[in-house]
Amino acid sequence: MLEIDRAYVAIALLWAVVGMLLGLYMGIAADTKLLTVHVAMMTSGFVMLALYGMVYRLWPALKKSPLAPAQFWITVVGVAGLVVGSYFLVITGSIPLAAIASVAMIVGGALMSWLFIARGHEAA
Repeated sequence: MLEIDRAYVAIALLWAVVGMLLGLYMGIAADTKLLTVHVAMMTSGFVMLALYGMVYRLWPALKKSPLAPAQFWITVVGVAGLVVGSYFLVITGSIPLAAIASVAMIVGGALMSWLFIARGHEAA
């Protein structure tokens, strides 16, 4: 998965568009009930995934690690779970999906940290 950086940025941009559309809807409808979902889309979906994509682009040795695909999928699935979980939290008050997705995001962040510490010094 040597194009992991591009995959991260592409998915981040999709989350940005969806988040902006939700923000537009909330503005037009004058209803901020889904603000938590919007924030999850923009921060976890757009900002974090774009940041991870940039890290992989700036330190290409990280992409060669066997942990890189696991880090990618755990994080991408975690973001989707966090967005859906935040929706359920707002609508029904249900917390479990958001909590599980938060753990996935923490694991993804820890794996990214490990990859950077272990392989960030290697030359491209």
